Amino acid sequence: MLNRPSLLLIALLTVLCSCGGEQLVGLHVDLASDGAGTVTVRALAPAGAPPAAAGSLQGAAWRVHAGLTASQGDFASIADLDLGDGGVTFAPQLEGDRPGLRVTLRRGPDANWLSLLAPSAADRKKLARAYDPTGRTAEIGDVIRLEVRAPGRVVTSGVLPTGRGVEAERSGDKAILLLPVKTARRDRDGDGDFVWDISWLK
Repeated sequence: MLNRPSLLLIALLTVLCSCGGEQLVGLHVDLASDGAGTVTVRALAPAGAPPAAAGSLQGAAWRVHAGLTASQGDFASIADLDLGDGGVTFAPQLEGDRPGLRVTLRRGPDANWLSLLAPSAADRKKLARAYDPTGRTAEIGDVIRLEVRAPGRVVTSGVLPTGRGVEAERSGDKAILLLPVKTARRDRDGDGDFVWDISWLK
């Protein structure tokens, strides 16, 4: 019979292996009715040195280090937020009974904001081995997850143009956009940048 510590270890491994890791990176915005709020950024990158726990483990020759960073800050106006020199911009419309927000996301091979959140496809596959040692996860950080928590119930969440794996969702006071890095890197003539429109009840 397994003892309690063994059961806890199995439970933790089950959680780890069942999480695909595709939505590790992105932006989360908590927006107030006056346009102020809090933003959280999660980014993935190859790490140059082992973290403290790995560095203190003797007898192993380390090959892969995956670094997932999370940073949080406050803003006075969401219109001032800008990721990657115009790569992701926010245009609020906060007046009226149905306020809204338009998020414009640059697409194409030169969309550098994607590189700020996720490394190349080759690196994402390499880092997946450290994230999921079972080998079930082929790639991590391959989907950018953007979330906006609005100051009211979200009634619309839609994105144009559409693309493979691109999804705009809503649930309660939250709007969610899932944007595969591979899709965002494609530059299709005439499609233009992604435009994500959100509205909520006042």
